[in-house]
Amino acid sequence: MKLDHVTEESIKMLVDQFYVKVRADKNLGPVFDGVIGDTTDAWGPHLEKMYDFWSSLMLQSGRFKGNPHQKHKDLPTFDTGLFDRWLALFHETAQSIHTDEIADQYIKKSTMIASSLKLSVEQGQRERNETITK
Repeated sequence: MKLDHVTEESIKMLVDQFYVKVRADKNLGPVFDGVIGDTTDAWGPHLEKMYDFWSSLMLQSGRFKGNPHQKHKDLPTFDTGLFDRWLALFHETAQSIHTDEIADQYIKKSTMIASSLKLSVEQGQRERNETITK
């Protein structure tokens, strides 16, 4: 049965299931493992941040503290087309856990987030390229 409301537990379930898919994905997995690491211990802090992030967005808990734009801007260069795959997996996960109404809330927020973070990544890549060519 799909969940018809958002709780801290459902956020944890969504984040955990989503990142299992990300790590198993032949294109996304190496990018994430390259930045975060490939052990359970290395992933722990990232998952905790993601629980806080989605809790702040979906439940207005205010738990998330951080600057995701700077973090993404500083990432090593990668194909920003992978944001589409990230979104597809996230949407699939939200739809598998929640009713359409709740999944749609996640989908709208994640689409806006991906678009914004993609711009930050592209800006960071441009800035690094400009520095190299100077």
